[in-house]
Amino acid sequence: MRRSRFAGLLFLLTLIAFLSLSRAGWAQKGPAPVQPNPQAPTLALPVPLGIQRGTTLELNLTGTNLADPVGLWTSFPAQVSFPADGNGLGRGLETTPQRGSFPADGNGLGRGLETTPQRGGLGRGLETTPQRGGNNGRDNAKLRVRLEVPADAPLGFHSLRLATVRGISNFRLFCVDDLPQVMETDTNRSKSTPQTLPVPCVVVGRTDPEVSDFYKITVKAGQRLSFEVLGRRLGSPLDPQLTLFDPRSGRELPGGHSNDAPGCQTDPRLTYTFKEDGDVLIELRDVIYRGGADYWYRLRIGDFPCAVAPYPMAARRGSKVAVGFTGPAVEGIMPVEVTVPADPAVDTVWVAPRGPSGLHGWPVALAVSDIDELTEQEPNNEPGQANRIPVPGGISGRFERPNDTDHFVFTAKKGQRLLIDAHTLELYSPTLAYMVLRDAKGAEVARTNPQAAAPLDQRIDYTPPADGDYTLEVQHLNYAGGPNEAYRVTVTPYEPGFSLAVPLDRWDVPAGGT
Repeated sequence: MRRSRFAGLLFLLTLIAFLSLSRAGWAQKGPAPVQPNPQAPTLALPVPLGIQRGTTLELNLTGTNLADPVGLWTSFPAQVSFPADGNGLGRGLETTPQRGSFPADGNGLGRGLETTPQRGGLGRGLETTPQRGGNNGRDNAKLRVRLEVPADAPLGFHSLRLATVRGISNFRLFCVDDLPQVMETDTNRSKSTPQTLPVPCVVVGRTDPEVSDFYKITVKAGQRLSFEVLGRRLGSPLDPQLTLFDPRSGRELPGGHSNDAPGCQTDPRLTYTFKEDGDVLIELRDVIYRGGADYWYRLRIGDFPCAVAPYPMAARRGSKVAVGFTGPAVEGIMPVEVTVPADPAVDTVWVAPRGPSGLHGWPVALAVSDIDELTEQEPNNEPGQANRIPVPGGISGRFERPNDTDHFVFTAKKGQRLLIDAHTLELYSPTLAYMVLRDAKGAEVARTNPQAAAPLDQRIDYTPPADGDYTLEVQHLNYAGGPNEAYRVTVTPYEPGFSLAVPLDRWDVPAGGT
């Protein structure tokens, strides 16, 4: 009995000691999160948020710690300098762009082909040589930069960073466009005093609280124009909406309103054919009348196509592919021949549709893949018409009408775990896919779960119990169909892996540091 009590007491003391040590271990604080260098520059939105290619722009950067610059990094080819202050004493950087991210004509990504490869949204930088003198570059709150962009610069979203002697800034999105650029005036806050605009153009503006911005254009009967706002997609907190009015009656034009356009991340976009000659009013505002210092936007106006996604939506690395487009106003748009970079660091190529007018619509994202990529071949509405796809492999499809059902078939091996994924929202398509998997006898063996958290809501994880063919039914979750509804399906063997999230967009490593 005493030996039993002693053993119990010894166990209890051991447990208390273990818990004490464990609590001490639990109480130990982990390493402090890494913080950006407090002396490094920080950039505010770089107004006017973009440049027309083939032009020169003096850009007024604002932020903190901007003094003593040593270089401006851009993801697009440009000549960059810091202008003098007018006293003849320049303090700037003569820069030479490196076009490593934008291959020359022989590579299919140069002049005449509107494609931009992206390395996670960022490209090459600039070699710089400083020139001394003047006061520009000595103010921590502001800095003037001169940009000269060639006429063949790739269209679309780009980025820039500022480097000073104390570090490198956060990156800011910046647009390269082919439309002439107009700055908003501050007298356009009512329908009676709209700002008159040329067509085509892109307006750089900012919303203020509790008011709208009004613009006026003159149109011809039968003229078709597209209107697109880049706001949320540029990092602005603005949630814009766009409305067209007849200034004579003050009434909204039928079909002339857009709030959250498909594939535009809450930005509006519409294409309108006008019935009569005359003036048209354009109202642009935040959906709940917010505004302020950061509520900037770019309003594009012109006869350009409005694409939602490329078609196919992905292409194999190192291949050549003719890329078409899906969307509400892409009829008559010729496919763009794209040479997909072989670089393993490139995961996206931005492709701009060009309309009959010669103007480009805003680029769409072509995913770069490491598997074979096919396109859906109609008819495939019945299991017996299913398109065969390889494993691993991907295929792009479209729901061309409401309640459309597409079928695909692939050969699977017993015991080989497969991931069957529909890719839509991450490729800027508004579609949501619902999938059902059937065996060779037609019996259902798996289906997607729309209630799961994305991206698992569009995934089937299945291990076949036997060799054979399996047929995949793909439908729109909401039975929708039309020019916007594109999707991509991939069938790939499962591979163990992990994801790594790095919350910082910049790092400072001191000389000799790690």
